[in-house]
Amino acid sequence: MSSPALPDDRPAPEDLEVVAPATVVDLTSGTAQITPVLVDGEARYAVDLPDQPLDEDDVASLAVALQAAQAGPAVLVDVEDYLEAEAPPEDAAETPR
Repeated sequence: MSSPALPDDRPAPEDLEVVAPATVVDLTSGTAQITPVLVDGEARYAVDLPDQPLDEDDVASLAVALQAAQAGPAVLVDVEDYLEAEAPPEDAAETPR
């Protein structure tokens, strides 16, 4: 299956004016990037998707990342990684004070 051709009036991705760093989204099917760009003076987003089809969780993750990118500067954190990093060491819980 081939991708449809871009309309003639749509700028090619390399011609877009990037206005902020891309948000990288780690999906089960690969990595996606959401890049804020200007098109005819209007703020838009260029979205680069992985070659593999997106599953339902990937679509939900991408939607959340796009909302965060539209809201402004933000840092997306893996909640499980954050909780592990913030938890006290296991031996600290056993040490009497």
